Amino acid sequence: MQDNPQLPRLYLSGVFFFIMMYTGSNVLPVARFLKYTHSKQAFKSEETKGQDIFQRSILGHILPEAMVCYLENYEPEKFSEIFLGEFDTPEAIWSSEMRRLMIEKIAAHLADFTPRLQSNTRALYQYCPIPVINYPQLENELFCNIYYLKQLCDTLRFPDWPIKDPVKLLKDSLDAWKKEVEKKPPMMSIDDAYEVLNLPIGQGLHDESKIRKAYFRLAQKYHPDKNPEGRDMFEKVNKAYEFLCTKSTKIVDGPDPENIILILKTQSILFNRHKEELQPYKYAGYPMLIRTITMETSDDLLFSKESPLLPAAAELAFHTVNCSALNAEELRRENGLEVLQEAFSRCVAVLNRSSKPSDMSVQVCGHISRCYSVAAQFEECREKITEMPGIIKDLCRVLYFGKCIPRVAALAVECVSSFAVDFWLQTHLFQAGILWYLLVYLFNYDYTLEESGIQKNEETNQQEVANSLAKLSVHALSRLGGYLSEDQATPENPTVRKSLAGMLTPYIARKLAVASATETLKMLNSNTESPYLMWNNSTRAELLEFLESQQENMIKKGDCDKTYGAEFVYSEHAKELIVGEIFVRVYNEVPTFQLEVPKEFAASLLDYIGSQAQYLHTFMAITHAAKVESEQHGDRLPRVEMALEALRNVIKYNPGSESECIGHFKLIFSLLRVHGAGQVQQLALEVVNIVTSNQDCVNNIAESMVLSNLLALLHSLPSSRQLVLETLYALASNTKIIKEAMAKGALIYLLDMFCNSTHPQVRSQTAELFAKMTADKLIGPKVRITLMKFLPSVFMDAMRDNPEAAVHIFEGTHENPELIWNDSSRDKVSTTVREMMLEHFKNQRDNPDVNWKLPEDFAVVFGEAEGELAVGGVFLRIFIAQPAWVLRKPREFLIALLEKLTELLEKNNPHGETLETLTMATVCLFSAQPQLADQVPPLGHLPKVIQAMNHRNNAIPKSAIRVIHVLSDNELCVRAMASLETIGPLMNGMRKRADTVGLACEAINRMFQKEQSELVAQALKAELVPYLLKLLEGVGLENLDSPAATKAQIVKALKAMTRSLQYGEQVSEILSRSSVWSAFKDQKHDLFISDSQTAGYLTGPGVAGYLTAGTSSSAMSNLPPPVDHEAGDLGYQT
Repeated sequence: MQDNPQLPRLYLSGVFFFIMMYTGSNVLPVARFLKYTHSKQAFKSEETKGQDIFQRSILGHILPEAMVCYLENYEPEKFSEIFLGEFDTPEAIWSSEMRRLMIEKIAAHLADFTPRLQSNTRALYQYCPIPVINYPQLENELFCNIYYLKQLCDTLRFPDWPIKDPVKLLKDSLDAWKKEVEKKPPMMSIDDAYEVLNLPIGQGLHDESKIRKAYFRLAQKYHPDKNPEGRDMFEKVNKAYEFLCTKSTKIVDGPDPENIILILKTQSILFNRHKEELQPYKYAGYPMLIRTITMETSDDLLFSKESPLLPAAAELAFHTVNCSALNAEELRRENGLEVLQEAFSRCVAVLNRSSKPSDMSVQVCGHISRCYSVAAQFEECREKITEMPGIIKDLCRVLYFGKCIPRVAALAVECVSSFAVDFWLQTHLFQAGILWYLLVYLFNYDYTLEESGIQKNEETNQQEVANSLAKLSVHALSRLGGYLSEDQATPENPTVRKSLAGMLTPYIARKLAVASATETLKMLNSNTESPYLMWNNSTRAELLEFLESQQENMIKKGDCDKTYGAEFVYSEHAKELIVGEIFVRVYNEVPTFQLEVPKEFAASLLDYIGSQAQYLHTFMAITHAAKVESEQHGDRLPRVEMALEALRNVIKYNPGSESECIGHFKLIFSLLRVHGAGQVQQLALEVVNIVTSNQDCVNNIAESMVLSNLLALLHSLPSSRQLVLETLYALASNTKIIKEAMAKGALIYLLDMFCNSTHPQVRSQTAELFAKMTADKLIGPKVRITLMKFLPSVFMDAMRDNPEAAVHIFEGTHENPELIWNDSSRDKVSTTVREMMLEHFKNQRDNPDVNWKLPEDFAVVFGEAEGELAVGGVFLRIFIAQPAWVLRKPREFLIALLEKLTELLEKNNPHGETLETLTMATVCLFSAQPQLADQVPPLGHLPKVIQAMNHRNNAIPKSAIRVIHVLSDNELCVRAMASLETIGPLMNGMRKRADTVGLACEAINRMFQKEQSELVAQALKAELVPYLLKLLEGVGLENLDSPAATKAQIVKALKAMTRSLQYGEQVSEILSRSSVWSAFKDQKHDLFISDSQTAGYLTGPGVAGYLTAGTSSSAMSNLPPPVDHEAGDLGYQT
């Protein structure tokens, strides 16, 4: 067969009819034969060579197109499998029923040849073409490429049927579409066909066998092989026969809409499933697609058609654009966007509350919404969309009816999200009222479904659809306002943001930028009361009512709220004070609430308080002057109080936020002057108190010069005194503030607290504050000097060491070396201070800038201390009586005492009593505290004391000898004396004052016991030894009470001198020449030496402390303290 030149004419033998009638199952040899020969038959003219396999195959009229394709494209084995089986797929529809029908049709076509062949086995078949066999199973099928499109488009049965060559199928489907569109009604009628076949006309329909006989007769007559001139007639006969054989099948006058729908759906499947393969290609079908959409849109019967093309066409438009950017631009150039908009408007216009997802108009709206979503990604498409405002109105209308068509509404919401990439589209959407529709969807969300953990599906669960729509709406709102970032970023739109903040509250609006959609939706659909959000059923209902009314107005009247909800206020929120987007009342109830930006809140509070401050001052002045009822001013005062409380809380619980107060201290301190609004003053004070922990704030307060307002509170707001003192204590770390405090009268206010307050803690705090102020290096001394004009210096030291003790001292009665204090002293100070404070308070209330200054010569004079000789803060008379009193500052007292004493010793005629007192005090001091004598030599007073023993005034040498006597017991002092000319002056003093010889001798003994050679040298030079020997004889001891004791001291001194290594021999030589010495040198004189010379100096109490004294009374009075007078505290009495 391969080399047989007659192969192309094999069909004339009828072999293909006979072989196809084979009923057996061993068809593989048949399949091999058919595969080799079916397309090689020359049954058509040369012109048909370029046609598809179905046109070229001799089996084209016998087998369905798919079976011919299988025979051509697959191996004979595969064809055999299909031929014997039952198949119903996009690539093959074949069954035993169809095979039976084929055999019957072939048998009918062969007609009487079969019986003839039985009678004559050599009979030859006269070939006659068979008309196309129409299989009922393929009645509504359209075959294209290698697929039955109806089957391929049945995505329920064949959801992912593999497409071998999507590009080829797309091209073939476009060709099929073109053919279908260009299809014309048949040119021939039944009568025409009868006429060609020479059958009588007008006798009704002829029998099929009769038609076949007529055809066979004429076909044999005009067959080109027998009659070369009969080709045209032969073709006419064929066409007439074919027409009559197919007259019972469906004949459509022109394009079949069902077929076009299948073609459109096929292309949608291709673009959807094979994006990557088709992306490089520009879609060539836009002219036909746009013409189809245009014709459908303008068709008056659009919504009553059995097979409307518009849904499939709109869907294809989306898939083509979604596949490639090239297609989006092509669609725009072909004016496709305008055509789609017309279709969109036509379908949107028929939407209503009873619309169903299956409605053709609803489907079209969904497809076009998706198409616009994709087109909006391209700038030139967006520009075109911007020029068509109708699109946005139609989108709003879809959303208006979204409750009954939620899935299409979701597509419209996605379209809004896509449009939001452009600022002008955002604005057009906003002005069309898009927010009214999107916001309503948020409240159809059920967060319990999300949290249930139950498997859910949008196909079966309507709430899941509503939830999904709500999430999409949140996303759309976020994009409209420009809240998102990175790949979802859109232009920031202030007007949209303002409206969302108005309707959703600023807090939730801000959450659109940071929170997930589920978080935001849960917040909106649950009840919350926090400083940022007050949200409940009432607020939700109020907003929904507003939104629905705006929707109705927009759809029916075309207008709505002019501010687009920006000025919408919830009735519950209207009653609240909202500052910096925070509900102040709620925040004050939970002050530890974690704020997002505490510094911003603090700044907002300060701005609000600043806006109310002038009102407060004016109102309180009017109220005070005319007793105006405050009701007419509503709740402004409580609101200021709330704001101040919030400011206090935010600073207290958010360290660092106090820095926002910098620059506002004039305002805050001014509130301390709002007399009559005690709560405002108290809260402002608490704010000031807290900010003092920040050094920058303290420095700013110092620069603001506002301290007078704070000081006045000590008198005008008794309940807050402790807090004022605590605040002042913190501020006192700044020298500039202490200086201002001094100028503004802090000391007189504080003295009044210390002297006249009935609250022990207040007085202790005041004492602590005084101590801190006096400790300041620059201003402290001035503070101390001022205080000492009111109180003895012991109080300043007591305040420093123990504030409570200072109060106890003040309340007690004392007479000790350092303090003479009783009820009279206390009353005098308290009264003086109170009077001065009230006068200053009155002046300061009238003029906050007034300064307080004491007259230069001012001092509170205490009668009890008048006439008392005091040195270094110590009353000498009492000190002599109580020498063991533990002094606060013994060194300072020592220096002052020696200064005063030496000053008197140098005078010619000092006051006798004063000199005696000073001398006695000095002796008592060194007797009670011997260790202090160590400090005398460096101070430089010793030479003056020694020199005083040479003084002409007899009283002075006596004092000097007494001092030298008491110092002679100290090693350091004796060394110092050894370095000075001591012995000579001492002998002069002894000669001038014989009554001091005893003391002097004891001093000399003590000196020489210290074994100072220099002193022995002085003694030899001054001829002390002969002088002492003379005293031993009794000359000069006549007036002494105990000459024996003195002689004993002299003997011991002389013996000590003999022990000197350097001068001992000289002394011994002098002594050996004395007859008196031999009588005394071997005697023991210890029994004659007693302590009587120093007895009496060590009397007095031996315990330390400010409150220990021989004559002090109990520390506190038994009487109750005086009561503060309210009028006085407020400063309104005259």
